[in-house]
Amino acid sequence: MLDPRRLQALHAVATTGSVKEAATQLGYSSSAISQQITALERETGSVLLEPAGRGVRPTPAGELLAQHAERIFEQLAQAESELIALNAGQLGSLRLAAFASAGAELIPPALAQVRAELPALDVTLRNTDPEEALALLRRGLVDVALIERHGPLVDDDGLAYHPLLRDPYRLLLPRGHRLARRRAVRLADAAGEHWVDLRLHKGCCRVEAHAAFRRAGFEPHWVAEADDYSPAQGFVAAGLGLALIPSLALGVLRADVVIRPLTPDNEPSRDVFAVTRPALAATTAVQAILAALTASARRQPTQ
Repeated sequence: MLDPRRLQALHAVATTGSVKEAATQLGYSSSAISQQITALERETGSVLLEPAGRGVRPTPAGELLAQHAERIFEQLAQAESELIALNAGQLGSLRLAAFASAGAELIPPALAQVRAELPALDVTLRNTDPEEALALLRRGLVDVALIERHGPLVDDDGLAYHPLLRDPYRLLLPRGHRLARRRAVRLADAAGEHWVDLRLHKGCCRVEAHAAFRRAGFEPHWVAEADDYSPAQGFVAAGLGLALIPSLALGVLRADVVIRPLTPDNEPSRDVFAVTRPALAATTAVQAILAALTASARRQPTQ
């Protein structure tokens, strides 16, 4: 492989027509430039320069290499410029994956902030469950994953976890329900009620909600199953049953339902994290979205 420093010396001599001027241009001695040219001639097996009056000029082989050298250095300069822009967040992309209720309340203001700060950044978002989001992150298919966790965090998997907020579950009641008159509800006082199950409560979310029922001393009587939080509100409004729903999922509330906090002795909750790979943690784009998500989390009523 040709040595770029020797190509640089040849290009300088070819454009100035003088070893001395090339040395001045590059900040080397004339002997150093001559040595680089000699080494390049030996490396290529070609005569690259010939005398021309008081100076030198490139041979056809020298002209060919000098032209390639010019294109190479232009590409290197472009690469350096694009790398600077990428590191500054002025170029490139930011790929996010998040669970559904984070996408409804937490992410939109954060994305708006990043877009205002880094308008040239191409930002994309995909909704997925936490385990898939982490898998996409590990495979390099997304740059930041928003996940929900319950209980102690085990962060020895080589990823960088940034805590955002604690999201408590709320009790969703039809307006006029007997428990709606209370400022906070003991879950045990709803033991005789019917309940709406949430299909999107999977894994640790389902475990956390069901653990709260067991601590309250009863198993819920399920009468309906909702695919999402919006139809769950409809079932509750119709008086079919009550529902336990994370606070982040209740940003848009029907007029015919009310939410009440549970008493602190038995209030299920989930912790929300932004996760990235350590190699990306210091990049401008990732730093911008982490700061924006942190600011958005602080504005959430769950704090």
